[in-house]
Amino acid sequence: MADILSQDEVDLLLSAVSEGALEETKPMQGADPELHLSTYDFRRPERVSKEQFKGLQSLFEAFAREVSIVFPPFLRTVVRVDLTSIDQLTYDEFILSVARPTALSVISMEPLEGNAVLEMSPSLVFPIIDRVLGGRGTSLSEPRELTEIEDRIIQRIVMMMLDCLRRSWDQLIEFSLSVVQQESDPLIVQIVIGSEMVILVGFEFHVGESVGTMNFCVPLLVLNPILDQISQQAHFSRRLTPEVATATYNAIQQIVEQVEVPVNTILGNVQLSLEDIINLQVGDIVPLNSSPHQPLTLDIGGLPRFQVQVGRRREHHAVQLLNFMSRREKQHNTS
Repeated sequence: MADILSQDEVDLLLSAVSEGALEETKPMQGADPELHLSTYDFRRPERVSKEQFKGLQSLFEAFAREVSIVFPPFLRTVVRVDLTSIDQLTYDEFILSVARPTALSVISMEPLEGNAVLEMSPSLVFPIIDRVLGGRGTSLSEPRELTEIEDRIIQRIVMMMLDCLRRSWDQLIEFSLSVVQQESDPLIVQIVIGSEMVILVGFEFHVGESVGTMNFCVPLLVLNPILDQISQQAHFSRRLTPEVATATYNAIQQIVEQVEVPVNTILGNVQLSLEDIINLQVGDIVPLNSSPHQPLTLDIGGLPRFQVQVGRRREHHAVQLLNFMSRREKQHNTS
């Protein structure tokens, strides 16, 4: 423990400072003269490591791919979702960055304790509503609050996105996600105190020719119980030992070898008018465009793959593989 200065020693030091008699402090022996110092903002502590950020990026990229697969059949148009950013900021900064009005959904993250916020911009919401109601997916010139019917439509859209989120995270945690609240004013939504740190994930959402943004805000308090698992998930997804890679390859090969694929021999083609098809009778002969001396085409999974010769093997009809079809032959056969 350091010695405590007496009052006389304190007075001596003060008088030396006032007279300028103190010598310049010399650096400690062994100290690095080129020591690099970095600033640290205690109001915005960095609580998420690079490994955890990479794990979150992998999980939310999987979510974006899932949404890009699920929504095109539902909206009957091209849908593409791109992950644009993952940031760490305070909840107040997120709320102040959100325009009004907008579409915010408070999401229950069970079994994790706490809620998250899914925010969809008007440039995304109204083209989706227009597509659902049979329109072309046009956006409004000026944003407005949603009507009750539009609010119900967006709630259904959000539930579909939550299903995509649950499937993309199912290897890490089994979520039971639900919509707790829907609002248009971000100042009303208060899931944590303003100074609490959150993870803000930004997406760019393409619906046909319209482009909008979507943000997913989840407090660090909610993610804390699984941050270590997220880090391990990212490390495992990037590096596989040779033993694990071989076992994975063998398992995939066994599954692929058991897949049943339709194999069909195309005997020939013919073009008939609708009138000829209507007038067809039992016993009519329809000549094909193939010749008995020419090889036929063998389709595997609906795609032309081999040229074959028809024959018999014991009591069964069979084909003999002659050669593998080139790309030009496939294109000619398909056309």
